[in-house]
Amino acid sequence: MAKIGYGRVSTRDQNPDSQRDALVEAGCDKIFIDKASGKLASRPELDKALDYARAGDTFVVTRLARAARSLKHLIELAETLRERGIDLVVLKQGIDTSTPTGRLAFHMLGAIDEFQRELIVEGTHEGLASARARGRTGGRRPTLTATQVRMARQMYDSEEYTVQDIADSFHTSRATVYRALSDDSDFAYVVYRSGKPKARADGTPMGETGQGEQSTAQYDADRQFFPLAEHKRPYAKAMVYVVDGTVKRIRAIAPKGAWVPHGGDWEIPVTAPLTPSEIAEQFPTLGFTLGDELPAQRGKLRQHLAL
Repeated sequence: MAKIGYGRVSTRDQNPDSQRDALVEAGCDKIFIDKASGKLASRPELDKALDYARAGDTFVVTRLARAARSLKHLIELAETLRERGIDLVVLKQGIDTSTPTGRLAFHMLGAIDEFQRELIVEGTHEGLASARARGRTGGRRPTLTATQVRMARQMYDSEEYTVQDIADSFHTSRATVYRALSDDSDFAYVVYRSGKPKARADGTPMGETGQGEQSTAQYDADRQFFPLAEHKRPYAKAMVYVVDGTVKRIRAIAPKGAWVPHGGDWEIPVTAPLTPSEIAEQFPTLGFTLGDELPAQRGKLRQHLAL
């Protein structure tokens, strides 16, 4: 039985020595350290640590936030360790899942974290609604100026530059370029979801409803509450729903359908789910179809994809 230590620092400039020292003091036989943002799904050293651990071992971290990028990930990690017969010890928060008290502390801490997150989200939504009522839309300044967007469009239309070339020219990301291009060209609205259904306090479905692709509940969930500037509506042609990293449904946006405002968002008029042949016919430049893997990048929930 071994103690496997794991630590993480968010950037390559941070020093992991304090975590390493704490793990050594805790008696860890093997230590793995990642240097990556807490939002990134890819953590090669964490994967190595989990591969190295065996039944009867103890997985040790200094804090829960070092090992998990979200509450969902935290619970999944703890469940994976439990199923494999590996105990979890969190040094700074006094958690040891090898004891009943430790398991209780773990679940209580997770519940508190979830409650705090819901309070933050609720406060943010109330603040945004109040700002919109006063005519302020908020948000950070655009990465590209109007002149730069026009130049990017000219470069893209010339077919002499790739999107990466354009991004490098303006010292920005490909995602930023795609968003800028989608302002005045057709695009698909890609939505990343979890397979576990959720609901707001008023019962509004979030994520996957689990009612079947053709059901009324699923249709309502697919069309509601997406932030989209009004001037972009004519260019939005498709809704792509990526569930747990896989393209689950693609719906066309009905060109003559009614866009219904909901706060600062819109209920989008979508059609029934398209078949693979309909997708290929209507959106030949989309580049993927049902069942393809399309993992979210940098924790994004939505993105515009130029057609």
